Amino acid sequence: MEKQKTLIGAIASHDSVRKTVEFSTILRLLFERDPDLLSEFHFLMTRGTFNRCVLGKDVGDFQEAGQLTGLEGDARQFMIENTTVLPRNRDGGVILLSNLIVKKRCSILWTFLTPTTTHWMNPELLALIRLSDVWRAKRLLNFGSVEEWFTKEAHRDRHRRLQPVPPEFRLADGNLQKAVPSSSGATKIEFPRNSQSYSRESFAEKTIALIAHDEMKPRMIEFAVDFEFELARFKRILTTGTTGKRIADATSVLREKIQACNSGPLGGDIEIAVEVLFDQ
Repeated sequence: MEKQKTLIGAIASHDSVRKTVEFSTILRLLFERDPDLLSEFHFLMTRGTFNRCVLGKDVGDFQEAGQLTGLEGDARQFMIENTTVLPRNRDGGVILLSNLIVKKRCSILWTFLTPTTTHWMNPELLALIRLSDVWRAKRLLNFGSVEEWFTKEAHRDRHRRLQPVPPEFRLADGNLQKAVPSSSGATKIEFPRNSQSYSRESFAEKTIALIAHDEMKPRMIEFAVDFEFELARFKRILTTGTTGKRIADATSVLREKIQACNSGPLGGDIEIAVEVLFDQ
């Protein structure tokens, strides 16, 4: 029988000693307090957050400052067994986390970030925070809010939008991308290592994505009308919601090719970005 749990997305600033130590500390505290309740949840962490806060790796600057990060003993093994590791932020991990928020598959988010550091201003992180607000994910910002949630709400949230564990990603064409075992003992999501090179041949096997924000939508419609038959050679046309509808209404042969994602404000750009990351 397929195991299902409530997903918790979690990320901690790589340039904040305090937030990283705080994150490790709350994980250890919750495990010591009620491991059975904590085991009802499955964590999704970017590679950097997992390395620093669970394994205690990649923390040279923190150790020089006299701060210890990472977990030990039973708490460490518990988190390894109950975490799926996403790629690093720079490699698309936060985009995957945002996609799970948009799909309403992950609705609890721990963001241990410091607004005074440059990490906070990363565009992917800003998108994650915005989309968590749009889709009403429960976002916990620090040690105190997580501790209070665990004490007062976790027993209710343990059945919140149950998902397969380890998690999987279903792409626009129905293709399923599953987590695989990693050397650390956790599961991980990997992207294809050998992307297909672009060529002008075999358009019938390729996908094109069309995104146009508000003031550029008329230009995109003109483009689609002018190059309608060229665009029709592609296997699929991915679009954000409103753009796709307007292109379908303005052209005669593209409607059957269009696969529309959410509108941009609701995360359609993120959905298309995930297709790119998985070489689709």
